[in-house]
Amino acid sequence: MENLSRNKQHFIIMTAIYNELVDFSFGEGKLVRDATEMIAELCECDKSEIKPYILDTVLVSLQKYSEIKTAYSKYLKNWKWERLPLLTQSILMMSYTHFYYVDKADKAVVINTAVSLSKEYIDDKQAKFINGILDSGVLA
Repeated sequence: MENLSRNKQHFIIMTAIYNELVDFSFGEGKLVRDATEMIAELCECDKSEIKPYILDTVLVSLQKYSEIKTAYSKYLKNWKWERLPLLTQSILMMSYTHFYYVDKADKAVVINTAVSLSKEYIDDKQAKFINGILDSGVLA
């Protein structure tokens, strides 16, 4: 677990948030999985080995879901949060949490991370969309 690159950590965070959003969306509107167990599976490690950065980012993202949704909704022209692909939502949630709560990283770093993930796991069109949303003022 110690040798996880930051890119791998971001992949794990994105995937954990995505999995929770899938369960939430297709379940009964409540979280149904233990995030710690899911992260341990993704890391292929014991729960005690999970890096605090990963766990904190996932948990805060999920706890602040309503706040994050409201913050982004102001910048979604002709879109509704619920209509965004869940993977896009997970990247945006991770970015918001990364910027405001857990790492309080530089805006350019947060945007670069989000765009890199979206290019690798979604497509260039979503990468441009994510870049535009994050650069529009939600991360101020």
